[in-house]
Amino acid sequence: RTLRQHHGDYRVDAGSVRSSGAVLHFSVNAAGAGDKPLDCELHGLAHSTLRLLVREREPPRPRYEVSDSLTGPPEVSEDGLPVESKTDSSIKLRFGDVLVSLTYGPFALHVSVDDEDVVSLNSRGLLQYRTQQIRSKASRASVAAGDWEESFKTFNDSKPFGPQSVGLDLAFHRAKQVYGIPEHADAFTLTPTMAVSGHAVRDPYRLYNLDVFQYEVGTNVALYGSVPFMIGHGMHHTAGVFWNNAAETWVDLYGSTPQSEIASHWFSESGVIDLFLLLGPTPADVFKQYATLTGFTPLPPMFAMSYHQSRWNYNDEEDVYNVVAGYEQDNIPVDVIWLDIEHTREKKYLTWDKERFPEPERMQNKLWSLHRRMVVIIDPHIKRETGYHVHDEASRQDFYVMTRNGSAYEGYCWPGPSSWIDYLNPAARDWWAKKMSVEKYPGSTLSLFAWNDMNEPSVFDGPEISMHKDAVHHGNWEHRDVHNIYGFYQHQATMDGILARSGGQTRPFVLSRAFFAGSQRFGPVWTGDNTASWSHLKMSVPMLLSLGVTGLSFSGADVGGFFSDPDMGLLVRWYQAGAFQPFFRAHAHVDSRRREPHILLDGVRKLVRDAVVHRYSLLPYWYTTFWMASSTGLPVMRPMWIDFPREEKAFTIDDQFMVGKDLLVKPVTESRVNTWPVYLPSKYQLWYNFFDYSRHNGGKTINMKVDITTIPVFQRAGSIIVTKQRVRRSSEAMIHDPITLRIALDGKFRASGEYYIDDGTTYSFKDGKFLHRRFSYSNGKLTSKCADTAGSFKTKSWLEQIIMVGLKREPSTVTLSFNKKKISLDFSWLHDERTVFIRKPDVNVAKDFTIAVA
Repeated sequence: RTLRQHHGDYRVDAGSVRSSGAVLHFSVNAAGAGDKPLDCELHGLAHSTLRLLVREREPPRPRYEVSDSLTGPPEVSEDGLPVESKTDSSIKLRFGDVLVSLTYGPFALHVSVDDEDVVSLNSRGLLQYRTQQIRSKASRASVAAGDWEESFKTFNDSKPFGPQSVGLDLAFHRAKQVYGIPEHADAFTLTPTMAVSGHAVRDPYRLYNLDVFQYEVGTNVALYGSVPFMIGHGMHHTAGVFWNNAAETWVDLYGSTPQSEIASHWFSESGVIDLFLLLGPTPADVFKQYATLTGFTPLPPMFAMSYHQSRWNYNDEEDVYNVVAGYEQDNIPVDVIWLDIEHTREKKYLTWDKERFPEPERMQNKLWSLHRRMVVIIDPHIKRETGYHVHDEASRQDFYVMTRNGSAYEGYCWPGPSSWIDYLNPAARDWWAKKMSVEKYPGSTLSLFAWNDMNEPSVFDGPEISMHKDAVHHGNWEHRDVHNIYGFYQHQATMDGILARSGGQTRPFVLSRAFFAGSQRFGPVWTGDNTASWSHLKMSVPMLLSLGVTGLSFSGADVGGFFSDPDMGLLVRWYQAGAFQPFFRAHAHVDSRRREPHILLDGVRKLVRDAVVHRYSLLPYWYTTFWMASSTGLPVMRPMWIDFPREEKAFTIDDQFMVGKDLLVKPVTESRVNTWPVYLPSKYQLWYNFFDYSRHNGGKTINMKVDITTIPVFQRAGSIIVTKQRVRRSSEAMIHDPITLRIALDGKFRASGEYYIDDGTTYSFKDGKFLHRRFSYSNGKLTSKCADTAGSFKTKSWLEQIIMVGLKREPSTVTLSFNKKKISLDFSWLHDERTVFIRKPDVNVAKDFTIAVA
């Protein structure tokens, strides 16, 4: 980190520069004696993306290169990287509308549009590539500096291959703010760690997956997952950088210059420089470019985006039945009941404690009969006990992570002495996936799903409560090379198994605490072991926004806080916030007081129920928004600047957010407040309070009156949202329920929206079994039309009600035109709210129709 600018240290060998289609090859030479050349490749990829690969030439030991974060080899640009001009000191390449300039001495790369830089590499001269050495030839200073061995408290890191760090600086030239690189319990807008002058002002952002006990908020210390992806956004351009490296990584940020330049310095302990530049130019472009590389969030099953009830732990089957009975008694929807580690026999995963859970299949089937599922925890540490089938098989097949001495790595975790499955081994992943089958997981059924916890990996007696860096994985890779991708591979293997057990027919659900770039392909993540405090409730919003803009759209925070006990005001506010976040689960520590809704006081229980019911009423909108995200890469829960990219005031707001493009939410995150400020973006945009239909102009902050029953939610004028208003026990019980349209008219009395439905469970939508409808209102007529003729899906769902806000006057007639018939519809009018309620059009949602409001 103390590295200073040294522009002359790395220079391009002009004789090595060679253009070949969409690839520019060149080598960079370091000024230091004995340093080997670096072989570089600049790739022009499809979708306005550049890739820079920098490798050490002929290293004594291969360096680890991350591949599985990507969905496959990136698509090459059809236009290539044609040379525009070349001199003895530089080369310029044309890449669509972009000009790429490589300067030889010193090495620097500039990417510009219309003669203005968008991003640049090594403009601060911070490229550093510690080429490998042989220890016997290492200098005394290198040995003394800890390059070849290091001690941390009582731990020793042998560092058998010496120093291997890599680093590079990158600047966003049109950015006002930068975002991303989770996971940290800190502001959504990334803040400088270095002054423009180069002096440190705070610790760099660290990316190193760790199990952090009762983490504090307002710090940039490393937490459970790592996504080395950063977005720079400004008034006129958005760009991104993806640093594809799974080793411990640090990122420094330099304060913004008057020219709107934000510089960053990335440095990793090992691996190679494998860097992707996502050139936008819009936010939507950047998200699609990143998802094209690392994967789109697949459409989850409907139950997954519904409400989940968890606790460490439900004591036994009777306890589970009592919790479910409480939901039935109070008519509160819930889709999933979760079991933590105590459901197993002596913390041995893929087993059941037969005293507490003697009939697990019967228990799951009873839940299934109520249209509910169950999730159980499955961690990567395996109890070292002869006779335990998982341990015996893993030992026999050498599927454990090893020590540098060749024995199975041992540490301490929940079961006591444990070893860790080596998920980097493809054979181990395949074996693990097969263990998820109902045949090999006794007591499981097809309605049982999985939760991967402690997979950073967490090792109670390891350095920083994690694995020793010199532990050895399949392929002879050190743990230091692959640490941040370990949990990614467990998540993948578990998901593969859950998918395979249904013959690939049913959509899987697997929650993971650890993650890396690309984890979105396997299932949701969450913010880990938070605390029941107002500060943690408030921090959940920026943390989830950071996850969302880095591909992990399906994410949430434990409602109520995992540690400690929330007061009832905090619990209610957390439910209200969680109901508008993608993954909605209540969870609590074993030592906390019970807080399931049915045991709460009547008034509190009603407020919690209201929040859960709000979530279920909006499931059609959530499902449609997730479906859109599966092809666009846009976050489901997202910052306002995505939809209002030139609204500069929105660039730093991280206590409110959009759900999709049509709902704005500002959770109340302070105790006993009577008013709550809400910023409504864009002076050209109207907004309607979702609950009282009041109309507000955008481009300003309003101070909204609130009480404990209130959460500020606003619908964007010009939108149509589909809801379902009947309260059922679960989302599956709602599938054929009627819909209500919420129409918010803009200033020209127009609105539009989309609605997507399928069976909510399987992949039959890939075979055309779905409906995609488009609603539009203009010139006094509401129409419903098919938006995709490739789809067809039979549903009993029908249009029950229309709530239209923003009309100029009370209608005189409302007429349905359907199937060559005209039917007069009943309606009522709220004058002050300029809102009409149209009752029972009674037309199937799959049919085309027109409703005239005159």
